Amino acid sequence: MLKEFMSHIRSQVTSNIEQFIGSSNLIEEAMRYSALAESKMIRAALVCASGKVNNNITDKTLINLSTSIELMHTYSLIHDDLPAMDNDDFRRGKKSSHIKYGEANAILAGDALQALSYEIISHDYNLTSDEKIDAIKILSSACGKNGMVYGQFLDIESESKLIDKKSIENIHSLKTGKLIECSVMFGQIGNSKKEQISILKSYAKKIGLAFQITDDILEIISSKETLGKSTNSDIKNHKSTYANVVGIDNAIKKSKKLSKSAIADLETLNSKEVDMLIELGKYISYREK
Repeated sequence: MLKEFMSHIRSQVTSNIEQFIGSSNLIEEAMRYSALAESKMIRAALVCASGKVNNNITDKTLINLSTSIELMHTYSLIHDDLPAMDNDDFRRGKKSSHIKYGEANAILAGDALQALSYEIISHDYNLTSDEKIDAIKILSSACGKNGMVYGQFLDIESESKLIDKKSIENIHSLKTGKLIECSVMFGQIGNSKKEQISILKSYAKKIGLAFQITDDILEIISSKETLGKSTNSDIKNHKSTYANVVGIDNAIKKSKKLSKSAIADLETLNSKEVDMLIELGKYISYREK
C-alpha cells in the first residue's frame, strides 16, 4: 500500500517538476538534473498523506505543495554538497551538481530551485491569498535562519568537535526535522482544527528526528550504491552524528522509539485517514536507504 502510494505521488510530482522548470537554458538543465534524479520523495508523500485528514485542501494543491517542498529540499542538497560545505561528489546515484555543471552553476541552480518553490505556491489557484501566505510562512520559517540554514551552520561548526546528544539532536531537528515538519503542516493548510494540527505537529517533530538518526545509521552500515550518495562524508568532515555520539545500537533504539511515539500520537485522532502517515512513520525508521 505504501509503495504504491509513494510511487503515485512521485509520478505526479515528477510531472509537475518537468512542467514548472522547463528546459530552455543551462540553469534549467542543471535544475532538472538534480530535481528529477531518482529519489524517495518522502517529504512529498508526507504532504499528501497529511492532506488526507484535511477536507479543506484539493489534491492538485497537495501535489503543488509537494513539488514546492521537493524543490526546496533539492536546493538544500545541491548547496550541502558544495566544496565549501560537505564537499560531496555523489548524490542520488549521480555526480553532484557542482561536479556536473561547475560550482557557480550549481549555486545558481540551487538558488533558482529555492525561488521556484515559492513561485509554485503563489501560482496555486485553489489556495486563497491568506492560505498562500500561511504556506510561504511555514516554508520560509522551516528553511531560514531559525530552521534548516541554521542547522546547516551548526552542523559545519560542530566539525572536529565533541558534542553531546542534546546538541546533535538540536542540529538534526533544525537541519532535517524542520523541513519534514513543514511537509506535514503543508497538508494542513486551510484546516482550522487546532487540536488535530497540534497532534500532527508532534508526530512530525518526532519522525523528523528519527529520519536523520536513521540516515546517520545508514551512512555507517550501508553502501554508496544502496544509498545513492557518499557514505564517508561525516567521517571525512570529522562530524559528530547521533550514531557515533550514542552508539549504533542506541541510535537504532532511539529512532524506533521516536517512530512508535509518533504513531501513538496519530492513533489518538481515531481516524482511518491517518493510515498512510502511520505507514510513513514506520518506514522512516525501518528503511534501508
